[in-house]
Amino acid sequence: MRMTFLLPVLLAATAYSTAPAAEQPQTITLSQALQRTLQHDTTLQAFPYQLRMAEAQQLQASIKPNPELDLSLENVLGTGDNRALKGAELTLSLSQQIELGQKRERRLELAQRQSQLQRDNYELARLDALAATTMQYVELLRLQYIQQWARERISRQQSLLATAELRSKAGNLLDADISRIKLRLLRSQLQLADIQQTIESRRYRLAARWHTTPDFARVTGDLALLPQVPALSALQQQLQQSAAMQRYITLQRIAHSQLRLTEANSQADVRFSAGLRRNQANNDNALVFSLSMPLTLTDPNEGRRLAQAADQALLARQQQLASSELSLLLHQQWLNLQQLRDTVQAINTRLLPEAEKLRQISLSSYQQGQLDLLSLLSAEEELAQAEHDLIQTQSRFHLTLLELERLTGQPMTLTTTASAVALEQSYE
Repeated sequence: MRMTFLLPVLLAATAYSTAPAAEQPQTITLSQALQRTLQHDTTLQAFPYQLRMAEAQQLQASIKPNPELDLSLENVLGTGDNRALKGAELTLSLSQQIELGQKRERRLELAQRQSQLQRDNYELARLDALAATTMQYVELLRLQYIQQWARERISRQQSLLATAELRSKAGNLLDADISRIKLRLLRSQLQLADIQQTIESRRYRLAARWHTTPDFARVTGDLALLPQVPALSALQQQLQQSAAMQRYITLQRIAHSQLRLTEANSQADVRFSAGLRRNQANNDNALVFSLSMPLTLTDPNEGRRLAQAADQALLARQQQLASSELSLLLHQQWLNLQQLRDTVQAINTRLLPEAEKLRQISLSSYQQGQLDLLSLLSAEEELAQAEHDLIQTQSRFHLTLLELERLTGQPMTLTTTASAVALEQSYE
């Protein structure tokens, strides 16, 4: 099962940027970031070696017991008729252990299950690596939006300061009001500087996902695009096929294979031998045959079998608990997505228009001398807060969507972009 993160909002072809096209800084897309993660993540790089070790264990499990060559010399270096080699008996035999109870098949079955566990572990590690990169990517994109928001806020404050200074020259405004606007402008500029520093730090944290320094200035994406989420019933079905649940199934199969191997090992093997005996005293030759097997009066693996049966029951119970827990978490995240979508819609259709209207009315009234400065500043803050709330809510939507993708291991859209498809095909 192949799993990927395909937040289509973050795979948009155009970058979010306020710079002119000719001055566009070097950017990186989510698909490029994920591709670099798959190529250079330390944990993922270890799995090819672990898979080769698992394949070697399968080879080892398929090996049959080798035959044994036995040479014995009796009645030599004695006295009387057995002086020197006169009465020597030389026996040359070839013996072979015959495994009963399908031991070889059980060993091979167990090794194959353990190899599948390594592949399941790889899928989980791959899922975690892609999720971590996507989370860093969304956070950096959010900060870029906050940076643009801060710049627009500063621009409005500078425009307000210019208007206030004109009124001050006309004698219609106190110097304290000018200082109040300048103080707010200074705080906004300091906030923008902090945001820019945080963006720089986040760039390095994102690039650290593929163990290098950032060769990009910005990430691309559009937080305003909120993809539709499949129905809850469809997500629940995808959850049952997820890597986490498949790993529990593999663990149960391993426990079952271990139990079957233990039962097979409880059955004694047979050793058959055939050879040639030379009697020097009589100058005779003869064939010799032997067959041996231990008497299993008691089961040598009874305690081990009981322990493995209990382990198998424990794994089944753990799978049930994990399935219930993940199902509840999935339901919770799905409800959160619906609520966040409604919040974004409410901000866009109700809160922002009302805040913009309040600002326009307040600014017009202020310019006509019908409104005091504090009321205008309050209207400015209402608009800025509404814009900030929109960015934060959109960001939380995509992070929640990421959690859904992480739980199910499936993209939350019915279509994919060409870049994402190419990314998956390159790692099949």
